[in-house]
Formats: sequence, C-alpha cells, structure tokens
Amino acid sequence: MLYLGIFLLLGGWAAAIFAAPYTIIIPPRGHKYAIPAFRLTAFYPLEIITFDAFKLKGYFRPADTLKTKGIIIFLHGIGGKKEHFMGSAEMLAREGFASVVYDARAHGESQGKYCTYGSKEKLDVQAIVQLMKEKMPDTKIGVWGNSLGGAVALQAMEITPDLSFGIILSTFADLRQIVFDYQKRILHGLGSRKRSDKALRKAGEIAGFIPEQIRPVLAATKIEQAILIAHGDKDKNISVAYAKSIFNALSSAQKELIIVPGAGHFDLFERGGASLNQRFIDFLNEHTQ
Repeated sequence: MLYLGIFLLLGGWAAAIFAAPYTIIIPPRGHKYAIPAFRLTAFYPLEIITFDAFKLKGYFRPADTLKTKGIIIFLHGIGGKKEHFMGSAEMLAREGFASVVYDARAHGESQGKYCTYGSKEKLDVQAIVQLMKEKMPDTKIGVWGNSLGGAVALQAMEITPDLSFGIILSTFADLRQIVFDYQKRILHGLGSRKRSDKALRKAGEIAGFIPEQIRPVLAATKIEQAILIAHGDKDKNISVAYAKSIFNALSSAQKELIIVPGAGHFDLFERGGASLNQRFIDFLNEHTQ
C-alpha cells in the first residue's frame, strides 16, 4: 500500500517533499491478489459518472433468483480492482442478491489519477446508490468494503441514508495514524511522525482533499445502519485494534464484530472458513427483509 512512500519518507528531505506524497495518492496498479472464478457473461457493463466528471468502469451482476433480496456495492482495497470481488458477486447472486463491482477512481479501468481515501470516493458511492435506486427503487442497498474499501464504505454510510447496511473488513480508523504505522512497520519500529505528516499533508494538497478529515472512526459515531465488522487478529498491515475502536464508536444498535483467529490482512476468508462466509450471508438476509 504505502511501502515505497514510507521508504521515501525517510530517504531525505527532497524525497519527502517531492516524491513521497505521490506514492501515497497514486495507487499501485495490478496488485496480484487472487481473482476467483466468475462468469463474465453474467455481468452487465456499468459506467458511473462522478461529480467531477470521471468515468468509473464496473459491472452489475443481477441475482439468479426471481426476487432480488438486496443490492451489494463492493469496494476493493488500494491497488485492487473490480475483478477481485466478481467471484463474491457470483456467490451472492445464487443467494438472491444483486451486486455492483467497479474500479475505484485511479484504479483499474476507471479514470482519475489520485486516491483520496474516501474524501471523493464516498461521493462516488453516492452516485452508484442513486443509480441503483433509479433501477430498483424498492430494493435495499448496502456496501461491502475491504481495507481501503472498508474505510470508504464507513464514510459513505455516514452521509448516505439510502445505504441500509454494511460489511466492513480489515480497515483503518484514521488515515494519519495508518500512514505513520506503515512507516514504523517497514522500518522495524523506527519512524518520524513529522515527516509522515508532512508528506501526507502535501499529498492532500496535490489530490485536493484534507487528510486530517479521513477518520472512519469518527464517521462511525454517526452511523446508525446495521453493520458487521470482521478483522484478523494477526493482521500486520492494519491492527485489529482499529476494528475494535470503530466498533465501539458506532452509533448503530445493530452491530457485530468478528475477530478471526490467526487471520492476517489477506487471508481473512481462508482463516474464517465456511462459517465466516455463512455469517455474512445470514447478516445480509437479516437486513434485507
């Protein structure tokens, strides 16, 4: 996620000023996460126009059942792409759910140069919600976000009452803190908060957002929709402590936290197994009635 940026943060004044900010806001392309099998012919191309006139590329996957229980908007992590969730969309289609999978701005086939960690992405989610409301006005809509996508999902839920529920996986609570965390982890406990903050502040200026405002834990205090959070207790990228802080901050009366023993950042489903997957399906069924 931020490996190169963190390296540059400590590489000298010039690098911190000129290069490190860009490595924070320009996502790596083509992350080699596993892509589950899916039938492309079952997906319908979708194009979303953002508030700032970018085109986002995605697909709509209808439910395989006569009645659609709900619509799930999938939000991938940094460096990810829509294909990473198309297998999940296939699985949910068999359970009666429609899905939207798409490349976030500055990712995959979508337009945009910079990632803003939810500042602009949450408005992109709003645009998709509006599109789905026009398409299926009586169907409940929710978000399913992983890592960065989870942070975006929380921020979108705060400002979008039409989002009825959310599944949040392995995400961070505060952008400023997670950037510093990455710096320390790469350097085995060493790090400079001053340089980390300086690079992040400059990144915000370049990409047109205020990094200090990217605080999913603060968004959680205003979320009243049903929400399920899952996180691995061995996650070295994003501490499980952040999942707990977000959960505790949630205003929702319908909230659930699942800590998956032995799971890291990339093997939550593998470690959680069939029982975790079934819990997600049960959660969706409970909140789309």
